[in-house]
Amino acid sequence: MFKNILIIGFGMIGSSIARTVLKNNKSVKIYALDKSSSIERRLKKTKLSSVICLKSFDQVDKIQIDLIIVCTPVLQYKSIFQKISKLKRSNFIVTDVGSTKLNIEKIYKSEKFQFRFVPSHPIAGIEKSGLEYGFDGLFDNRYNIICPLKNTSKLDINKISNFWKSLSMKIDIMTSKEHDHVLSLTSHLPHVISYSLVLTAMKKEKSLNSKLVKFSAGGFRDFTRVAGSDPEMWRDIFLANSDQIQKLTNAFIKELKTFSKSLNAQNSNRLLKKLELTKKVRNRIVKARQAGKFIPND
Repeated sequence: MFKNILIIGFGMIGSSIARTVLKNNKSVKIYALDKSSSIERRLKKTKLSSVICLKSFDQVDKIQIDLIIVCTPVLQYKSIFQKISKLKRSNFIVTDVGSTKLNIEKIYKSEKFQFRFVPSHPIAGIEKSGLEYGFDGLFDNRYNIICPLKNTSKLDINKISNFWKSLSMKIDIMTSKEHDHVLSLTSHLPHVISYSLVLTAMKKEKSLNSKLVKFSAGGFRDFTRVAGSDPEMWRDIFLANSDQIQKLTNAFIKELKTFSKSLNAQNSNRLLKKLELTKKVRNRIVKARQAGKFIPND
């Protein structure tokens, strides 16, 4: 397994990886490269003082890095890949945690990078950002989607798969195109809806006499949780996968109009069928143990 791991972008996901790796094997050396000027102080506060902070890419060649994990917003990948490609040493594998894949694959191919790269996406996270919110257990029983490139060797795929498995993840293999199509429906569109609902509520808040926060019931509270995710990360996701998201947004607007028609017509049977159908989907998610945890006081 990997002995020297460099994590580029040491936020919530990056620190969760570090915590889980170090819990499993304290002999592994974790290096962090992050734009935050206060990262060393923050690492000490969060009991991650064993993580070694690097000041620049120039220091990477002095270390026997065997795995690089890119954990930054996806629109930063091109500049990061350019820096990785200039490293003198090349006996490492690069993987990532990005929520879009087709745009990253296009960057890698168009720039004709030669370093070994196995794209991956751990389907795990919380709405809070920052290394302080990372925790061991984030990846337990969650899926990681690996999207191999055409020239990716089976050996490298197995190495990255085994790495994520060591963090208690389950592995699925998809093409980048399939990944972006699936995630646009299961993740990206729900975030668009969440942000839009909160913005709609904000416009109505004045007429509600500031009762919006006080009486936030479970449904609205869950939407605000999703909308509380890292703004820069989600801006990049929306832009990187805009084609798929726009198609689904149009389909969702069409479904909203159909729902509205049923309300206007007071069509009780049609409404009930819709609600029963969607409840079945939720039951399937719970049965697959992918529903997450309900924290009533959070």
